[in-house]
Amino acid sequence: MNAVKAFLRANGFSRSKKNIYVNDKCSVMINLGSYRVVANKWSVFSNDLNIYWLIGVLTYYGYMDKNYKQLNK
Repeated sequence: MNAVKAFLRANGFSRSKKNIYVNDKCSVMINLGSYRVVANKWSVFSNDLNIYWLIGVLTYYGYMDKNYKQLNK
């Protein structure tokens, strides 16, 4: 989960509250077993903590740049 938080910070999200990261377009809530992306009155949940799902949702809907910054391994 720490890698996901670092990824979000590297891509313009800031920590709002514990396990909630926001940018000017949406917020990402990290739960024990899922993500929730909220924008305006719309939200979507994941079934697990798959980072590829999160990246896909954020880039598909334009909430994060498609040329996102990857973390160094």
